[in-house]
Amino acid sequence: MKKKIAIILLLLISVTIGVCWAQQDDYKEGDILFQVSKSRQSPLIQKATGSKWSHCGVVVEKDKKLFVLEASKVVRLTPLQQWIKQGKDEKVKMMRVKKEPVKIKYNKYLGKSYDLAFKFDNGKWYCSELIYDIYKSQLGIELCKPKQLRQYQINGMEDVIKKRGMSLDQLVVAPSDLLDY
Repeated sequence: MKKKIAIILLLLISVTIGVCWAQQDDYKEGDILFQVSKSRQSPLIQKATGSKWSHCGVVVEKDKKLFVLEASKVVRLTPLQQWIKQGKDEKVKMMRVKKEPVKIKYNKYLGKSYDLAFKFDNGKWYCSELIYDIYKSQLGIELCKPKQLRQYQINGMEDVIKKRGMSLDQLVVAPSDLLDY
């Protein structure tokens, strides 16, 4: 009897591990990934948006390997597993907009500076703006409506807003806004 229980437990563990591996391998180009960043601005983004997710990227395929295109210091490709590990507790939320994989054209973004002022159309990018722009310009999908900065919970952030040259009227897109698609 003990032997049967042990075998059943081993089978359940194997199936559970297999499901986890399948989920890791289930990412496709175009999937949008969210995580809690370990950056200093992550708590500010979380407070302003009321969401635990503070960073995002989009899965792209290069040389038959999966990477995450992200805006962090600069726009760059980060190997998928490395990107997962760099987030807090390695937790990731995936959003798939289209059932089939989509081809993301990313070369024009690579190496562009990170946009600390969160402004559109200035040649710099922040994470959710990058994804918003890719989906809108390449796939014709507007994932969300940009909001004025004042629409977020920004009380107590006035010094940061002023220091970065931001306006309360400027339009922004937060990672949490993308999740509302």
